[in-house]
Parts: sequence; C-alpha cells; structure tokens
Amino acid sequence: MVDTVARWERPGVGTWQLDSSHCGPAPSPIYRELMEEAVDRGMSEGMHLFGSPLRTMQLRWVNGKFYRRLVPIAGGSSDMKPPPGPILWLVARLHPAFRREERKARESFETKRWRDELRRWETEWKPALVAANLGFTDVDVHSLTDAELASHVSALHEHLRESTALHFRLHVSDMGPLGMLMVHVEDCGLHRDDTFRALVSASPATRAPAAQLGRIAEAVRAAGVDLDSVSSLDQVRSTSPEAAASLDEYLRFHGWRLTTGYEIEDRCLIELQDVVLASIRGAVAKGDDGEPAALAALHGLRAEVPAAKRAEFDELVEDARLSYGLRDENGPITYEWPAGLLRRALLEARARLAVDVFELKIDEVVAMLSGGDGPGLDAIAERAAERKWWATLEAPATLGPEETPPNASLLPTYLGRFTRIVLTVVDALEADPAAEPLTGTGIGTTTYTGRARVVRDAAEALATMEPGDVLVAPYTAPTYNAVLSMAGGLVTEEGGLLCHAAVIARELGLPAVIGAVDAMARIPAGATVELDPLAGRVTVLPA
Repeated sequence: MVDTVARWERPGVGTWQLDSSHCGPAPSPIYRELMEEAVDRGMSEGMHLFGSPLRTMQLRWVNGKFYRRLVPIAGGSSDMKPPPGPILWLVARLHPAFRREERKARESFETKRWRDELRRWETEWKPALVAANLGFTDVDVHSLTDAELASHVSALHEHLRESTALHFRLHVSDMGPLGMLMVHVEDCGLHRDDTFRALVSASPATRAPAAQLGRIAEAVRAAGVDLDSVSSLDQVRSTSPEAAASLDEYLRFHGWRLTTGYEIEDRCLIELQDVVLASIRGAVAKGDDGEPAALAALHGLRAEVPAAKRAEFDELVEDARLSYGLRDENGPITYEWPAGLLRRALLEARARLAVDVFELKIDEVVAMLSGGDGPGLDAIAERAAERKWWATLEAPATLGPEETPPNASLLPTYLGRFTRIVLTVVDALEADPAAEPLTGTGIGTTTYTGRARVVRDAAEALATMEPGDVLVAPYTAPTYNAVLSMAGGLVTEEGGLLCHAAVIARELGLPAVIGAVDAMARIPAGATVELDPLAGRVTVLPA
C-alpha cells in the first residue's frame, strides 16, 4: 500500500543534501542499488588514495530522492557538532586519523599522485573499458537463449558496478588539479574564473561526437545528396559507402549510450533515430581549429601571472588540462555506455518475460530468465505505484541540522590545502544566487540571437530541438550532448564555470550564459533572445 503522506526523515546521522541533477523523480530499483554502492565505494577509494579530511561521500534514497552526505574521517558516525576553533586546531594535529591523512596528503601533493590516476586512465582503464563496452555492444542479444541472456545481464551488471565505482573514484583526480589551478590563480591576485582561459580546447572528447557527425554530413553532401531530402538513417547509409561506414562507426561507439537521462529506463541515442538524423543535418564538418584561440587565451592569462609564480602556473595548467579532458570522458565511458547496454539487454528480457523489468532488481531479472520465480504481478504493480507517487513529491533541500562549511585554515597544511581546493571546486559548480535576473556567467565572445527552445530535461530537448535554436534548460549533463551539437546558443538557470554546460559550451564554441537567474520563468518558449556572453546577459527581444 502506497503512503499518502511523505515522511522526510534523514537516512542517518549528519546533514544530507538533495541532489536532483543525477536522477529522475522516481528512480528504478536497479539504479538505486547501483548508485548507493558506487558513490560510497568510488569516493572512498579516491579520498583514501590521496589523503583527505573526508572519508567518503554517502548516498541514500528518501522517497526516491537522491540525498548525499560528506563523511569526515573523525566524528562521522555521530551528530556531534564540530568543536570550537582552538580545539579543532589541536585535534587535527593530534588525532591519529588526521595525522595519517596529513602524511598521505603531503605525499600526494609532493609526488603529484593524481598524475598516476591520469596515466592509468589513458593507458589502462580507458582502453580496457572501451574494449569491454565494444565487446558487449557487438553481442546480438536477440540470438541469445534465455540462459545466455541471463549470463549476459549478470556480466553487464557486474561490469557496470565496477565502472561506476571507478567513475566516482576518478572524480577525486579529475577535479583536484582544476581546483589547484583555481586556487593558484586566486593567489596570484586574479579572479578564480580567469582559470578557464587556460582550458580552452582542453577536452577533445567533448568535441569528438560533433566532428563525427560532421564527417557523416560531409559524406552525404559529397555524394551529391541534399541532407534536407534525407528522411531516415537507412537513406543516409544508401547515399554512399563512406556515409554508411561513418554512420555505423558513430552508432557503434555512441548508439547504445544513455541519452535522455542517467536512469536505466531512459532512452539511448540509437532509440532516437530522428534525433541522430537532425544532428547530422545540423552538423558542420570541420577539423580541430581551436588551437590558435586556445594558445592565445592561455598566453594572455600567463602574462598576467606574476613572474615568480609562472613556473608553478605552467605545471598546474598542464595537469588541469589533462584532468579537464578526463572529466568529460569519464561519464560517457564509465557509465552512460555500459548502462545503455544494460538497458538494451533488459529490453530484450522484458520482451521475453512479459513483465516490466524496470520494476525489478537485477537478481530478480536473472532468476526469472533462468526459469526461477520473481515478484508476482501484484508486487510489481505496487512498486510501480510507489514510484509514480514519488514522482509527485517536492523534496526538501536538506535533511538534518544546519551544516557549517569547514574552516580550512584550522587544519594542518596539506589537509587544509585539500579542503580549500574542494570548497573552491564545489563553489565553481554552482550559480551565483545573488546575480540579477537573466544574468550569469558568459561563455564566448560573440553575441547570438535566436529562438528560445525552453525545455525541462534532455528528453524534451531531443524531441523539440532544431538547428540554430537557443537551448534554455535548468542545467545540462552529458545526456544533452546530442542536441548541443546543433544548438546556436545555450542558457542554463543553474551551474557555474565548472559545470557541464560551461564545459561543453566552451568546447563547442557555443555562445552561452550559465547560471542565468530565473531563466526558466522569464524566457517564454519560442521567444527571440539575444545572448551577450561578454556581459553575461540574456535579453528577451520584443515580438
């Protein structure tokens, strides 16, 4: 029986923050189990590796909502308030856990331990993940017996569990160098936001899908075919062998990636063939010509850094650019691709079992495919009803007592440095709530005018977006990438300079205003808007 009154009880000690950007309003059992394990395990591995005043990040579900909590290395199992400043200063230098983590943090900074993680990503983890993902991609799930499909689902799920934990472990490495550069820029007397002048064209992975779509479009045009006359992907293939090969390669690497959201129920790109076709029509074949602009931006910033600090600046830029690229490869390869492949296998299981497998847990799906029993239809219907109820709920932003940010100056040298970096990065992910309406952080240098396509999520964007539109959304995530390649401009209501929207706008050369206050309420759907990234302002023009 579904409750009629939501009880918002915190799931444990401490203060829990709502995170609404990584799941829909009613996540499936598979997604809930996966994320609760992977966040804790992955963040714990990353923090333990580097030395941190934090033990991990915990995730718990309350009425289907994602709540997270940072767990300190000491006192994390109680509601005890932080001690007064002088006591905290003393404890942080005498407590064995703090002393251990301070030593580890010192070693990490002195040896640049994050470089080992970046190297392992390039030489070990990424090649292995891509090979494994391709191996699963090439399986014809329709030809498998029920027992073989059960084994395939089990193997995919285990692969996804490990890759998702790695996803969160790597976030410690891919965000750290960015934060270090931001802190250094501040210490040079510059604004933290100037950091991103050093990161133009630092993420080729973000631009790669758009470049691949451009090659498909060029192959079609080279065959003498007007793209506007092409109405299906089969027609794209029929225009020339080159077009067919380019399209098939694109779909092999991108087709079975989750696209409309992070949930296993969300659709993959290959299920949105009209979107793929529209993306091809809106694509422009071009090479990577951003190097001159990138060098000019970097050299301009470097000239403003005091001479005595430039050597350290150069080292930090090198690491930050490497980690910037890792940050954008991480999600698509470690999560969206294997999760999309699991969705494909579950769709096949649903067709055979004639039940809604997205209301089941993985072990239940496997048992049923193997001839065993699963939940009855009544139990499945009750789960579906509960999730439908969850989707109607408005969740509080926090559960638990008010939390005070840690004072980095009270911690030992290296733990204090780590804490300042974390706080700087977290702040750069968020918009400035004090800004004027329709103002935010500008990306780019060119003013753009176009029709506003106001959407609530990636699914709506994929269904309605047309080339040249200005996408207006609460925020973006990698699930928006398929439509952003055809956008003329971008406006988000949330996010700061380190959020996904800022990253992809910078890499695709999209004029954008990120964190534009009240954008969703003040920009009418279909209105003509002007984006002025230099002023960080959106203007709704008269009809």
